Amino acid sequence: MSEKPILKDERTRAVENASGQFGFVILLFGLMLDIIARSWFYGESNWDLFALVVISSLAATVYQATHRILPPHFMRSLLVLGAACAVLAAVVTFLVARFR
Repeated sequence: MSEKPILKDERTRAVENASGQFGFVILLFGLMLDIIARSWFYGESNWDLFALVVISSLAATVYQATHRILPPHFMRSLLVLGAACAVLAAVVTFLVARFR
């Protein structure tokens, strides 16, 4: 009983990669919602779960950077997004501390 090996072409690999990307995004956002729910309802500190989100995203970005498939001006966009998030976090922290 010999079975023929499954041949994978470019379309098959593209669909596999897209499905993995959807799964990764769903998992990360689910984990983020879990972090928010635990901290909001139970007052827990979830830095270990948040570290999983950051490390997995960083690993995917480093992998893409080593294979040179990042979009043009990626670093500039990343810096602008990081600065905007830092300003937003500072404002939210100030408001929470002031109205607590």
